[in-house]
Amino acid sequence: MPSTLSPIERGKLSRELIQTVGLLSQDLSIPERLRTTSTVLSLLSRLGVAADVKPEEPEDDGLSDDPNAPNYRYADTGYIADSRKEKAADAIRLAKESGQLVQSTSIDWKAIERNPRQAAELIIKSNLFGQVDWEALAAGGMTPAAGFLIDRVYASIAPVPADDPQTRQDYALALGTVRSRMEGLQTVTEVRAALKEILDEMTGSNLSEGETGQYLALREQLQGYKQEKETLNGATDDLYRAMQMADVNIMDVERKVRNRERRGWAVSEEDTAALVAAKENRAKISEQWVEERTRINARVDELDEHMSGIYTQMTAIKKAAEARNQDSPLVRGWFSLGDKFKGVVKYRYQSGSAAFRGHVTNAENGKISDWAWSNKDRATSVRTATKKEVTFQLKVADKYDRVGGKDVSAESTAALKSMFGLREVQSGNWVLKDPNSARFHVEQTAAAFSDLSDMLGIDMVHLGLGGRLGMAFGARGTGGKNAARAHYEPVHRVVNLTKMGGGGALGHELFHAFDNILPSILNGTAGSKETFGTSMPGMIPAGPIQDAFMKLRRALLDGDVRSTEVFTITDRDRQRAASNVNAMYAGGPGRAIQSAGNAVDAIMAVDRIFAGRTDKRSLKNRKDWRQIAAAFYTPVGEQYLNVPTGKATSKFFSDAIDLDGGGDGKYWSQDVELAARAFQSYIEDKMASHGRQNDYLSAHANNQHYDGEKPFPEGEERERINAAFEELFGALRDGQVFEKASANKELLDQIFGPVAEIEPQVEVLDGVADPCAALEKLVKRLQSPLNDADREALTQDIIGLVQESSWVGSEDPALDIAVKALLAEAETPA
Repeated sequence: MPSTLSPIERGKLSRELIQTVGLLSQDLSIPERLRTTSTVLSLLSRLGVAADVKPEEPEDDGLSDDPNAPNYRYADTGYIADSRKEKAADAIRLAKESGQLVQSTSIDWKAIERNPRQAAELIIKSNLFGQVDWEALAAGGMTPAAGFLIDRVYASIAPVPADDPQTRQDYALALGTVRSRMEGLQTVTEVRAALKEILDEMTGSNLSEGETGQYLALREQLQGYKQEKETLNGATDDLYRAMQMADVNIMDVERKVRNRERRGWAVSEEDTAALVAAKENRAKISEQWVEERTRINARVDELDEHMSGIYTQMTAIKKAAEARNQDSPLVRGWFSLGDKFKGVVKYRYQSGSAAFRGHVTNAENGKISDWAWSNKDRATSVRTATKKEVTFQLKVADKYDRVGGKDVSAESTAALKSMFGLREVQSGNWVLKDPNSARFHVEQTAAAFSDLSDMLGIDMVHLGLGGRLGMAFGARGTGGKNAARAHYEPVHRVVNLTKMGGGGALGHELFHAFDNILPSILNGTAGSKETFGTSMPGMIPAGPIQDAFMKLRRALLDGDVRSTEVFTITDRDRQRAASNVNAMYAGGPGRAIQSAGNAVDAIMAVDRIFAGRTDKRSLKNRKDWRQIAAAFYTPVGEQYLNVPTGKATSKFFSDAIDLDGGGDGKYWSQDVELAARAFQSYIEDKMASHGRQNDYLSAHANNQHYDGEKPFPEGEERERINAAFEELFGALRDGQVFEKASANKELLDQIFGPVAEIEPQVEVLDGVADPCAALEKLVKRLQSPLNDADREALTQDIIGLVQESSWVGSEDPALDIAVKALLAEAETPA
């Protein structure tokens, strides 16, 4: 009988059928597999497709499968009080005695919860968790350091869940999941990645389109109130300064009067009148100031109340989005494991566990090299890492919030490649084996690219520079303590993101890629892997783009902050200072040193005298006179003089040197790293100016997150650097560099070697060589978000292609079922 379903309804049911059939390939328990199979058969029935299932006839044993029949094969043989519950409890106790992990799916929850008090006693960590066989894990390749971290993760789990039936189920599910995930790991890097994966599942929010509109409107209103408050607070500045001047005037007159009185002179009427007038003027201004402040304070109080209400509304919107993210049994389960567990998975953040952060440092530094810690009968020798040993790192996003921006969906790595003109998208094991995590990172990357395109004013299909930039997801780790971080490889021109270090670092790494690839494109030659525009702007052809790169470099490095120099002073230095500075006929440098009055000004005076001289003799003289200047002002008995007379730099660069522990160019103070971090600041500031945010593109590019450390520019320097980036990308847009690169395949092939053609984002179906493959892609598009009109149009396209290609079937059973359902609608035989 033909179905009465519309094409749209049939498309939706087909999509659900594909997803349900996909579950059958997973590791399901027998009850779950039976339920899933039943759902598949039900969907097939609704679609009007008869399932050709003919069960094997069992031998007649005289019993019935009908529960209502007197000879039902599973009928009770007698009465046993509460037997299911008691058996369920006995099963848990038996598992505990044998040291076995109890999986959530093996618990008869309906029976257990008949007595909630007994359920609360049974569903606890000591009953369900089982014993960990560390010897077997070590034999399987797990390192002692990784095992130690896993043991600390287990120790952080709350011993008892909250007293609630649903929470008990979630808790049991999380216990089994954390063991299955952790005990398949072997290295510290893998443990860190697994913890970050759990954190990703616990946190994060994506605002819906409607919520984004509300959020942006509230943010704009809040900004208006902030600006008004700032203006009001500055409104009385003139009056305040006038009061200060009035005070100064009073003090001047009073000083004049006291001087005359001290000398025994009479105070003139003119002075007396001036003092009275000055005090009256001061009182008048003070009265005006008080009145104005009273008025302003009242308005500021109103503004504060309005702002508090807006903050409350914005928080509610974000909380609602976060709640949706957490509406799954496993996410609820992670939270049911307690605050200590949450602190461990958030160890990289200020709110996370400092103790576990120290454990990770010890593990990475090779200080846990044997399995002695696993012997619980004796004290372990593992000590807590010192604060100095926990090396500085940029923070990764605690959660990935996105506010504003176009709706972007990448259903696959192939779609990501096509959308942004990338060379290839490479996937590592965690992508290939974990479709949920892979989907998350691919979709976040697509949204980040889209937002970056908006901010830079460059069409997103050109961001891959004509297929010369590659992307990788967890495929290119090199091991070591930094293995979990995102990075850019200049040799292969590829950005690699990891599950743990990828979020918040994409913008940073993409700028490295642009900085490295653009000089080659602009010069028409491959160039060296070490060639970056920000470090070698002279390698770029003369013109506006070179000028912009040079201006950016100056903004990053130049300033008036001088590094500290340490001068070692000897007796000979003091003698030379005495003879060259105090001498009657001291030369120009000697007179300058003597008149300077302090060591800093004296050394700087010497630098000015020899400025611009590069001959060997002048350089030597400059060095000698600087030593003499330092010796002249070093106190007697002191051997060292520390003075801020080093090279003048930006504060951003100076702070980076401090992060490196002194000495520039180690890592944080490398010019290319300065540029990439500054680019993060620029992008975040520009996003914020448009009321937008994307934590996956860049996160925490503000020094307020770093407890006194300063990895990012700030203040006036930040504004100057942002302006330099704006000028650079303006020059790149004016020169259409990205667009021309994408269009000039011949030139790019000449520079970098040929690459495969970029697959078009929308496949042309006419004349396709493999109609089966094309059909498969179209059917799978039904799984993406579509409006009713688009879904119906896509359904008709599928039916048309089936009719034209004389459908013969594919290797995908789910696809076969979906196609047959669509054919039934069109009354076309399969």
